[in-house]
Amino acid sequence: MILIKVWYRFTGLMLKALYRAIYGRHMRWGRGFHMRRGFQATVENGGVITLGDNVFFNNGCGLHARKSITIGDETIFGENVHVYDHNHRFADPTIAIKDQGYSEAPVTIGRHCWIGSNVTILKGAHIGDNTVIGAGCVISGDIPADSVVRMDAALSVTPIRRKAAGSSGAAVSGEVIGTSVVASDSIESVGFGGAESGLASDSIESNVPGDGPVRVLVLDTVMDRGGAETMMMNYLRHMDRSKVTYDFLVNRDYHAAYEDEIERLGGRIYRMCPMYPQYFGRYKKEFREFLKAHPEYRIIHSNLEERSYFGLREAYKLGVPVRIAHAHNRPVGFDVKSVFREYFRLRLPRYVTHMFACGEEAGDWLFGVKNRGRVIQQRNAIDTSLYRFDPAVRAEVRGEFGVKDSAFVLGHVGRFFPQKNHEFLIDIFAALHKIRPDSELWLVGGGELNDELKNRIRAKADGLGLHDAVRFLGVRSDVNRIMQGMDSFILPSLFEGLPFTMIEAQASGLPCTISDRVPKQCDVTGNVQIVPLAANPDEWAKRVLAQAAAPKIADRTQGPELVTKAGFDITKNAAWLQDFYLDALAKASGGDTVRVKAGDVR
Repeated sequence: MILIKVWYRFTGLMLKALYRAIYGRHMRWGRGFHMRRGFQATVENGGVITLGDNVFFNNGCGLHARKSITIGDETIFGENVHVYDHNHRFADPTIAIKDQGYSEAPVTIGRHCWIGSNVTILKGAHIGDNTVIGAGCVISGDIPADSVVRMDAALSVTPIRRKAAGSSGAAVSGEVIGTSVVASDSIESVGFGGAESGLASDSIESNVPGDGPVRVLVLDTVMDRGGAETMMMNYLRHMDRSKVTYDFLVNRDYHAAYEDEIERLGGRIYRMCPMYPQYFGRYKKEFREFLKAHPEYRIIHSNLEERSYFGLREAYKLGVPVRIAHAHNRPVGFDVKSVFREYFRLRLPRYVTHMFACGEEAGDWLFGVKNRGRVIQQRNAIDTSLYRFDPAVRAEVRGEFGVKDSAFVLGHVGRFFPQKNHEFLIDIFAALHKIRPDSELWLVGGGELNDELKNRIRAKADGLGLHDAVRFLGVRSDVNRIMQGMDSFILPSLFEGLPFTMIEAQASGLPCTISDRVPKQCDVTGNVQIVPLAANPDEWAKRVLAQAAAPKIADRTQGPELVTKAGFDITKNAAWLQDFYLDALAKASGGDTVRVKAGDVR
């Protein structure tokens, strides 16, 4: 027992040091503050968390502040208590809830309180001193001091599933959120305490020749419409799925854009905890138990950059023979995350059997220049036929948005992450709009669930008087069609690997302008110009308009042929990757050797 307490104290001190480094004065605590396993605190948008003396959090508690959360001395929390000082707005039915921002109000919890297990405390709550909140309550208003709050509600018990008559398999149910798999015809819920529940024994296909397709486990953060995710979907669509298919293990618990299609194509979605520092240990444990429960996965293809270290290390220990790490980015600059990135990327190569990269610079960053000879440059291939320019489609798209044919449309496709440099992009467009008042900026893409950056960019555009000139088109399934309505494409990123969207834009025949932080290798048609990131917005605007007036490739319909010639058409690349998986597995099993050499460019 003494050793357990010492361990809790030690890990608590380490976590406090981490929060101090990340949040600084935005998170403050008094003497004797203590938390147990799974504690999580997030501070965004200038919020503040203030904890008094001798505050105690049991396992699994969380504080999430955008405004302020204040907790008095000697207050204790049971397991799995969560406190939020913000809610999603949802009043406008024409805008996705995740795009409507937040309403915020301070949360105050008094001294000498006991907050029972599984309580949720919402924005604007004020709990007085010496108050007890019973297990399972949801608090959103004022609770006077010296009170006991309990939830009195009758239990309602209804069946959630039934077996069909004579059925011996697992029952069909709805999606399970947590550590689970979503399959097209069955649900497997896996408990990672060493036990398994609801495992559908007849739904697992082994990677044994003649016993169904080889199932490749793809590790990704979330299967939304990002570049790496879209690339993997293109390969899944075009491989012979009777021979090779994909299942996905993700780290977000919401239903993402590609999940329905994955299920339709016979894939499965598994979920695990987020890969934040406080969850690293938990992730390793869960992933280890997952692989033990699923020995059918003999190939793992990880898109998690340096975080691939965690999964591939466990896979190495358990003897998974084919372990692919795929580099998609080339981070620059330094912040708190850089320490973790550097440590994990340096430890990654020893646990990898094959190194993939979308481009040379991304591969050099993740695997090191010394390993360049081992890296296979796997192309971000697309179905080029979908992007062929058609004047009729252009007119149709512009008609939907009420944009005149004579107007100039500057386009950008990318998630609302700092890497994409949307703040500077708005400055560039503001300068361009002064020159071409009939111009518009189309922004395609979403962010994480809170969309804080997207909302900030929207506010900046409004503040510059560009409300009617900047269109936030959100996550789209028809990017190939939307690009038909654009006149030019821009990517002023702070860093990139080899952007998938640049291949799409060039296949659409668009003249493209990129920053000098984007690899030159992404110019596969000769229709790309590079502008230094240090250049001012006026210079960027002039360069964009000049290029659009005299593009190197005047006929936009040539785009697909030029991209195909450069080797980025999906058909050949999918056939190559399919053979690679099968050959690599055969070699690992003592069969035929792999027919692809290290250093190949796909």
